[in-house]
Amino acid sequence: MRVRHKQPTLVSMWMLDVFCCALGCVTLLFLLNSRMAIDSAKANRAALVDLDHADKKLAAALTSLELTRLRLTSEETERGKLATSLSELKDIRLKLTDESRALADQLKVVSTERDDTNRKLEVARAEAIATRTLLDKTKLDLSAIEKKAGATANELAAARADMTNADLLLKKRQRDIDSLMKKDATSATQLDSLQRLLLAKDIERLALETRMTATRKELTDLDAKLRATQRDLDAQLAVAQAAAKAAAEELANAKAAAKAAAADLANTKAGAAKTGDELGIARAQLKDLSKKIDDANITIIDLQGDKAKLADKYNKFQKESEARFAGIAMTGKKVVFLVDMSGSMGKRDLKTVDDTKWPLVVETVGKVMRSISTLEHYQVIVFSSSARWVFGAGEWQTFDGEKSVNAVRAALLKIKPENDTNMYAAFEKAFALRATDLDTMYLFSDGLPTSGPGLTIAQQNANPPLSETEQGVILGKYVRDALDRTWNRPAAGRSRVRINAVGFYFESVEVGAFLWALARDNDGSFVGMSRP
Repeated sequence: MRVRHKQPTLVSMWMLDVFCCALGCVTLLFLLNSRMAIDSAKANRAALVDLDHADKKLAAALTSLELTRLRLTSEETERGKLATSLSELKDIRLKLTDESRALADQLKVVSTERDDTNRKLEVARAEAIATRTLLDKTKLDLSAIEKKAGATANELAAARADMTNADLLLKKRQRDIDSLMKKDATSATQLDSLQRLLLAKDIERLALETRMTATRKELTDLDAKLRATQRDLDAQLAVAQAAAKAAAEELANAKAAAKAAAADLANTKAGAAKTGDELGIARAQLKDLSKKIDDANITIIDLQGDKAKLADKYNKFQKESEARFAGIAMTGKKVVFLVDMSGSMGKRDLKTVDDTKWPLVVETVGKVMRSISTLEHYQVIVFSSSARWVFGAGEWQTFDGEKSVNAVRAALLKIKPENDTNMYAAFEKAFALRATDLDTMYLFSDGLPTSGPGLTIAQQNANPPLSETEQGVILGKYVRDALDRTWNRPAAGRSRVRINAVGFYFESVEVGAFLWALARDNDGSFVGMSRP
């Protein structure tokens, strides 16, 4: 008779049912948490899109503000009593610029926190996948245990311990996801506060524009008063000169009368007393006329002094006006001119070729060179998909007035615009001259960068692909960051290089925002050239 062993009571069908139910609950909780993580990721992506829109709106608003300031600056003058008022406006504008920069920094912080949140979500998602794999493995182990009903209780206990650990790990991941969701909510709150702050800055900008409009009107009124005062001074000078001429004629008549009286005195002794009285009267009249002539001469001298002062003020204003190009102060001793020669510099738009655009760019470079009264040495870089020196291997060229301007003009007219826009390569080459006292750059371009470093592998392989404008914004930010962190970083004993930008009738707001922000970040100015 064969002995049959009784099945261990520890592993009963009832216990297996309970265990399967527990596994089902764990799986359900895992799927529910995974769905919540996916929803949170979608919400984060939506927040990213909203933040990008807010960045674009901020760039557009700042571009509008700068363009308005440039138009007002081109019409302003620094005369008389408005000097103090204009200085106050500049202080307000600098304060507004600093606050805008602080706002941009806060947006960067929010973007950084958003990126950290995304990375943590990716880590949580990966750990969730690992947990699911562990649960699948546990299920397989349980299946093996069910097949081997005679397995020992120790193996079953180990399987239960694995299940408990997986449950604990899943709860921990749930807590991490909850924490990330709270951070995401905090980021959304910060974004709302930044948007409200941006609205307040827009209100301040409108108030500033109103004040600048009133100041410009007052400046125009003072200019009219100055011209009227000049006409009054000229009229008073003419009157004083006529009065002096009349006094001189009266003096001549008095002298003639005195001579006649003296002749009468010599010929007639009987009328000596009467003639003496007439002579005294004539002498008194002569004294009065001499005093009038002296007063008239003093008035003439004062009027001539006022006229000379007005002439000096006019000459000073004229020199200051000539030392500016469309609102950009022309400065620099050692200057590099960066000229975009990409294919778009020969087109009116994406499809229309414009043979007049490149010659206009060349003439503008010449005008800027002529306007820099302090220019001593220069160099020119042209760039498209790569960058190169126009003269030699990058050594400084001595500025020789119109001769140098003609040399630059002739060299640029030989170039035909073509290829992409690699602005990174142009700045990298230009800053090689910083060690030899480079102090100013002038950038001439019509678009965002379209090639060069700055795109990640994921951005290059995005599906759907990034648009040309989106790529340009990313590459432009990379160039600005490189200028701030590396090339134009302040150093001991060496000031920052000033970068001015000149744009040529571009189509998109992003281009103007990029050129303006690049110039602003590097202590320069930006002007956009209108269509010819």
